[in-house]
Amino acid sequence: MPGRVRRITVYETPQRFYLSGSDNSGTRYNLLKIDRLDSKALLTGEPENDYSKSDIMQILSTVSEGSSIVCKSSGSGGKKGRPNGGLRERVYNAFGVLGVVRFTEGYYLIVITKATVIATFGYHTIYKIAEVALMSLASDDHVPSADEQRYLKQFQSVDLSTDFYFSYTYDLSRSLQENALNTNWDNEGDRTIKADSKFIWNKFLLEPLRNNLVSERWFVECVHGFVRQQIIDLPCSKFSLILIGRRSSDYAGTRFLKRGANLKGDVANDVETEQIVWDMKSAASIAKGRYSAFVQRRGSVPLRWSQDPSTRGVVGKPLILIGIHEPHAQTAGAHFADLKRKYGDPIVVMNLVKKREKRRGDENLLHQQFIKAVRYLNQFLPLPKRICYISFDVARCNKSSSTTSNVITKLEELGEKIICKSGWFQSFPLPYSRSRWSHGSFSSFSPSLSPCGRFLIQKGVCRTNCVDCLDRTNVAQFGIGKVALAFQLCAFGVLDEPKIELSSEV
Repeated sequence: MPGRVRRITVYETPQRFYLSGSDNSGTRYNLLKIDRLDSKALLTGEPENDYSKSDIMQILSTVSEGSSIVCKSSGSGGKKGRPNGGLRERVYNAFGVLGVVRFTEGYYLIVITKATVIATFGYHTIYKIAEVALMSLASDDHVPSADEQRYLKQFQSVDLSTDFYFSYTYDLSRSLQENALNTNWDNEGDRTIKADSKFIWNKFLLEPLRNNLVSERWFVECVHGFVRQQIIDLPCSKFSLILIGRRSSDYAGTRFLKRGANLKGDVANDVETEQIVWDMKSAASIAKGRYSAFVQRRGSVPLRWSQDPSTRGVVGKPLILIGIHEPHAQTAGAHFADLKRKYGDPIVVMNLVKKREKRRGDENLLHQQFIKAVRYLNQFLPLPKRICYISFDVARCNKSSSTTSNVITKLEELGEKIICKSGWFQSFPLPYSRSRWSHGSFSSFSPSLSPCGRFLIQKGVCRTNCVDCLDRTNVAQFGIGKVALAFQLCAFGVLDEPKIELSSEV
């Protein structure tokens, strides 16, 4: 993702908005003009050539009707007089453009005004959005209608500073494996694939600008979810552990109001979770450094079902309702086809819903319908490509065991089998000693190589769900992630065998 504009200053005149942006070095500048004479049309202009800082200041002075003085506003959204019709600075040092939005009247420009560094690995830095500014592109004398003000207020109620992340150089919408396999390492690291629109939350805000052929250098594509980094400092080595959760923007919604899937196979509560380990004493480049990653997926049961909160009564859970019965499992089929396109095979389903509830409309209904759909789809697939369905009733396992650790132990047993089937991504060879992999269930592990032979790759994915895709799913993904981390650290040489005890300091 080369050539991104890192710092943007927004100026305005009665006729236009001017965006001046510089690269990371602060030596190359670009200019973007947005017309504001027609409030209902988005008209942009962007010179193709690059500028120096002195060039940009000269252009802005010319725009300011011969005055070399640029008048600063009192704030990012303030309205301050502009002498002799000159420029007024609206925003200084913005991090990027999130897009534009329109309600009933003119457009509004959205820029990131504050961001904090949340993680760094290799050459890449991940930022969390802290503040944004919304600026009307309409003329100063325009008075918005009551409806316009109401819609604007509703839009501003969305807190864009909560768990939205971006990077100038790394595609956060895709896994480390996807980024590595779709980069031309022999041609200055050029990317050969676009961002995954499923995980880009401001794609609809950027669409009007893209339709106006505005250069991608101005845009920031943000993901929503979770990013955290932990440094592991050992006597002879130093590792960075990064956890990334990417929420899907397709069929998103709040608990109870969004359940199941739409006809395209997009499911509610859809999150891709990735754990990345980087040896910080190795090279920063993904191709030359020592990197490892493992991906999991969670999402609602891919059927046409819902829950009505009004049926929950004083206590208890709302009834589960199957809205559309599909004898040919079209929705589940579309969902699994999408997973297979993205991850390959095998697809492992870990269904955590309860199987023995007797009340009408309880979780057992989801279990019965889900396994029915999987069995129907599997009859059309060759044996190696069939969906692997695992039903694990966490609540029942809890009741039958005296300690929670027994649940984790069972999950780890399942996790070992899953990891041995799918593997994980790794940018360096496995240790020459095979003895550490040869015992127990690990003896069946067979690494897969990328087509170029440069990387070890993960094939397939484990897809976990309960009803809410929250508490039980968190426990299950923790257990599987812990097993995967043991494999990753063993490959780095940190562990003698791929196993981490609950009491381990790791």
